[in-house]
This record gives sequence, C-alpha cells and structure tokens, in this order.
Amino acid sequence: LETAVRLHADLVHIIWNDGHYDMVKFQEEMKYGRAAGVDFGPVDFVKYAEAFGAKGLRVNKPSELGQVLDEAFATPGPVLVDIPVDYSDNAELGAAMLPDQIY
Repeated sequence: LETAVRLHADLVHIIWNDGHYDMVKFQEEMKYGRAAGVDFGPVDFVKYAEAFGAKGLRVNKPSELGQVLDEAFATPGPVLVDIPVDYSDNAELGAAMLPDQIY
C-alpha cells in the first residue's frame, strides 16, 4: 500500500474481511480439524488505508456494494475497499471435497 501511494498508482484493492486468514484457516480445519494463529483482532481497514495516505472505503450492507465499487474505481490513486464476508458455510463445502483436493 505504501508503494502504491508513493507511486500514485491508480488501483483498487479489495479485502474480503472475515476476521481471519480464511484460506489458511479453512485448509487447517479440513486437514487437522482445528486452526491456529489465523484470527486477527478488530482491524479498521479504512483507517489503515488512510494511515498510508490512501482512500479507504467499507461496504456496510450488500445494497452498498455497487455504489462503493463505483466510487473506488472513480477515485484517483490507491483505494482499499473493506467488504465484510461470512464464510461460515465453508466447513460444509470442505466436507464434500475429496481428501486429495485439500493442500
């Protein structure tokens, strides 16, 4: 993010925010039945972006998604978009996967 701000790069970075390193968590739970070290505390990604001099935006409800993305892509310079997501159904998906599909 610092590099993008310094170079005045026009880019949009989207964070699918579930409060975890979810792909790691998902794979650990599928492989070992538990996960360790994959949760992070409350992070305000809007303030995080602003601390670097970038624009930070958050989608607070599904109906805002289009408007927030339009604003993000219309904004010059780097923009970070925080989109809260719920991956709680991933365990059911993982149960349907074959063991050799989990890395």
